[in-house]
Amino acid sequence: MSALADAIADALARSDERPPAPRAGLDRRRLSTLPVAAQAVSVVAPSPGMMSATAMVTAMGAAAVPVIGLATLAMMLVGLAVAQFARRMAAAGSLYTYVSKGLGPAAGFLTGCALIVAYGSLVVMCLLGSGRRVVGFLTEAGAVPAPVGDTPALLVTALLGAAMTAVVVRGIRVSAALTLLLEAGSVVAVLTALTVAAYRGSDAGPPPSTLDIGVFAAALMTGLKALVGFESGCALSVEARKPFAVVPRVVLWTPAACGALFAVAAVLHLVGNARGGGGAAGPALPFLPALVQLGLASSLFACAMASTNAVVRVLFSMGRERVTPAALGRTHTRYRTPYVAAYAMMPLAVGVPIALWALGTPTRQVFGWLELLAVLAFLIAYLLVCLAVRPFLHRIGEATAGATGLAALAVAVIAGSLVLVVRAGRGDGLGWLVVALLGFLGLGLLWLLRVRRRTPHRVSAMGFYDAATPDDILPSAQPPRPR
Repeated sequence: MSALADAIADALARSDERPPAPRAGLDRRRLSTLPVAAQAVSVVAPSPGMMSATAMVTAMGAAAVPVIGLATLAMMLVGLAVAQFARRMAAAGSLYTYVSKGLGPAAGFLTGCALIVAYGSLVVMCLLGSGRRVVGFLTEAGAVPAPVGDTPALLVTALLGAAMTAVVVRGIRVSAALTLLLEAGSVVAVLTALTVAAYRGSDAGPPPSTLDIGVFAAALMTGLKALVGFESGCALSVEARKPFAVVPRVVLWTPAACGALFAVAAVLHLVGNARGGGGAAGPALPFLPALVQLGLASSLFACAMASTNAVVRVLFSMGRERVTPAALGRTHTRYRTPYVAAYAMMPLAVGVPIALWALGTPTRQVFGWLELLAVLAFLIAYLLVCLAVRPFLHRIGEATAGATGLAALAVAVIAGSLVLVVRAGRGDGLGWLVVALLGFLGLGLLWLLRVRRRTPHRVSAMGFYDAATPDDILPSAQPPRPR
């Protein structure tokens, strides 16, 4: 024991000589499993996904259930690839850091840019969707008359954006608890509405008797769109108490649990179709539309807040590594959150839909654009992280045939999904969005080239991850918790 005591004393004596931990300033090692899981589940937003599952049933009948299963398996393959990194490092930059360690700085920065687009699009889309659903709830409940135009929804969106930013800056434990409460309530509300609707029967017409490849591909893409974002729990790995155990479990079980919810929603809708409407159960209850609107509003707001938590940590990591403006790497001295990055997201989250509305673009159209951007950007990030598995494991001497094979299978699945999404976007006349995304990623690489020419050491050092400090071992050295 004397040798251990001498080592600890020597470490404390030299503590002032060491640079701070790469992720110093965050509220490290505070979160239990539940808040991390709430973060991942909230970005997936299961309540809108359940409604998408019912739409799939309307389009293709009972075949929707196995399609949902295929989409779930695809995302679980990506989860297995992400878990290879999450078991070995805790990084607030999540996939940005993972790919930097596997494929190098250029691919890592490309992944970071893709994540910024993906999470940023979700923030804007879900805030806008939540604002519309709040107005819809008030209308269904009879509290306000049916609005004319998008102005009420945009006003509610601005208010929700301000509230979301305040909560995100206040602290990760506060925002994680709120997302957990909102998401749990929304799932209960939507499941209740679907269960009641199934019991009372539905007047929906029968699904098409034949299915073509186009309908199948569209349904598969709907399932994949509903499951992206499950990896966002990795962004809280620095703040999790046991990141190497908690985060991999969350990454693997989030798509499985959400996929199961979507399958349950599809089955309930099938039961309602089988029972038919107008029977002994009577007509649908009048409170169901309002209940669905409230559940969807809660889920979308939770998704926007969780997506903000994820994107500000990617921006924080880039700022802390000085490959983007260093101000993004600052943390609040009291709340221990990346407050500069959070405030930087506020104008984007609220300003984009308002600016497009001012230019005459309907909010429904903006919603569709943002959804396509988010899915494309997520799939690009997933493709890169799956490609990074083999080089990363080989570099640390832990490559196995099983891990390499699963990563290769995930690469094939995600590459195929990416092709289908691009084709669907071009078919809908949104090929310009694909070009815009590629242009943004290209600008990101040009920015990195500029940074490399001026400060090459910063680029070569990309991929910082959290390391143990005396604060993790000695309780007396822990910083005070924010009040």
